[in-house]
Amino acid sequence: MRGDRYATRTLAGAVLLAMGVGHARAQRATTAEPLLRSHALHRGAPVKMFVPSGTVRLVGWDRESIEIRGRLGRAAQMSLTGSDSGGVKLVVEEPAGATTSASRLDIYMPRQSQLSLKTVDASVDATDIGGWYYTVSGSLRIGGSMSTVEAESMSGDIALAATTAWARVRTGAGRLLVSGAPEDVDASTVGGALDIATSAILRGRFASVTGDIRYASSFAPRSLFEFSDHSGAVEFLLPRDVSARFELSSVMGAIDNGFMQPRPAASGVRSLSLTLGAGNANVVVRTFRGTVRLRSS
Repeated sequence: MRGDRYATRTLAGAVLLAMGVGHARAQRATTAEPLLRSHALHRGAPVKMFVPSGTVRLVGWDRESIEIRGRLGRAAQMSLTGSDSGGVKLVVEEPAGATTSASRLDIYMPRQSQLSLKTVDASVDATDIGGWYYTVSGSLRIGGSMSTVEAESMSGDIALAATTAWARVRTGAGRLLVSGAPEDVDASTVGGALDIATSAILRGRFASVTGDIRYASSFAPRSLFEFSDHSGAVEFLLPRDVSARFELSSVMGAIDNGFMQPRPAASGVRSLSLTLGAGNANVVVRTFRGTVRLRSS
């Protein structure tokens, strides 16, 4: 049991540390990079981007303009078209098979911009920019403050560390980390690990098919949570003074309660109802084959 607690804590810390290091490096990027393109852009105007490869740093600022700085990969071409009120479109075309020559871009735009970004395998670090993010195998890290954000990756990792009213995040084989201060979160993976490390969520829906789901935090008062997994484990690492009501069930998996004596029902679907503390949050967990574990930190 002690080894389980240590492993879960170590995993959550390692993920947060790794993502934080990448973000810190991106924040150290200098605005002295060569100016590649610029355009007037009103607050709230849409911005569409396609950057297939390389690294992209997106930063929200208070100016009514967009600036692209950095360096294009060898033989890459860039176009920036549109109007200040109707929005702009940025397209980078990389030569086929480009890797070491991929572009490195710092892009500054109004904080209220509504972004639509597509990449193939680019590494993206965004701060204070909401909207829609999509990548095939690249990594996405989204932080800062925005009204809403939606992010999807087929096989790359996603780290959501934002303050936002609503977030929808999806990945297939990649690892998904939810931290920061999102209020309403809908997050899922197919086979990747899903880690939640924040107590700010008021409504959370978390799901996976074969990936493990790990929740390492307390619960906000009056918050609502739903967890579902087919064959992956759902594990909670909770403070001893946690306050929540749990409804746990698994068709073929075990329910391992590390807090108190009540055990799951033996017949039919394994189920367990319990209240910890004053029961100020509601948590529902359903699995088919996956184990459900409750642990104290």
